[in-house]
Amino acid sequence: MSTNPNPLFVEEKKGQHIYHNVWGGDDLHIGIYRPKSLSLHEANRKTTERMIKLLPRIKRASKILVVQSGFGGAARYIAEKYKCKVWCLNDDEKQNEYNERKIEELELSKKVKVAKGFVEYMPYDPDFFDFVIAQDAFSLTGKKRETFRAIHRVLKPEGRLIISALMRSETCEGESEKLIKKLPLEELITEEQYGSDAKRGFLQQIYSVELSDQLVHHYTKVLYTLQANKEKLVEQSSERFVNDRIQTYRNFIRLAEDGCLDWGILMFQKMNS
Repeated sequence: MSTNPNPLFVEEKKGQHIYHNVWGGDDLHIGIYRPKSLSLHEANRKTTERMIKLLPRIKRASKILVVQSGFGGAARYIAEKYKCKVWCLNDDEKQNEYNERKIEELELSKKVKVAKGFVEYMPYDPDFFDFVIAQDAFSLTGKKRETFRAIHRVLKPEGRLIISALMRSETCEGESEKLIKKLPLEELITEEQYGSDAKRGFLQQIYSVELSDQLVHHYTKVLYTLQANKEKLVEQSSERFVNDRIQTYRNFIRLAEDGCLDWGILMFQKMNS
């Protein structure tokens, strides 16, 4: 992903490692809380499971790419469950080091490969992957069209891209715009714009499921976790950083409650060239 000019985003990258320690999971994306009693880790895994079930049947010979793979939780889960090969692409060196250690521990070295790189410039051959998975990664970049094009290049003919994405609603306006600009995101667009950008990247949207009802619960749970572990987090970072994160998640909650944020799963298929 490209570098976000917002200084809070730089701290967010640092804070991801702190969040990882606090809620004990290897995923940093939005979760599906069904039932609502699920932990952050359990809800994140539920999102991965839901996305995988929407894809055509995964075979042992299937080749899957997870972009912005983070700590690698989804990639290792897929490799263990479906016995297929999974590639991780991620631009965070420390996250990749952690992922590689876990891969070794689980004896998945023949199944899961990790590469450091940016989504827009993927170090893979054309027409290589059956499926590409991106969990909230598109929400972080302002280069969505370039990312769609890069994914199109590495997908096999009629290959599938499935993403979970935080989006702005069609009705968001006024004071909410000021809050949106404060979020640690480069660009927040609507589902319609995702479809349009995908077409310019030669991918056709073929499915979507709306899950915006999960946002308030997810961000409330994250906020509670941050507040409950504030003292520990301050020791690992700074009081300014923790207070900024707490305010950010309050903004997320307010926007979600006001109906200004959407979240869901979108699936695309590679169009014939």
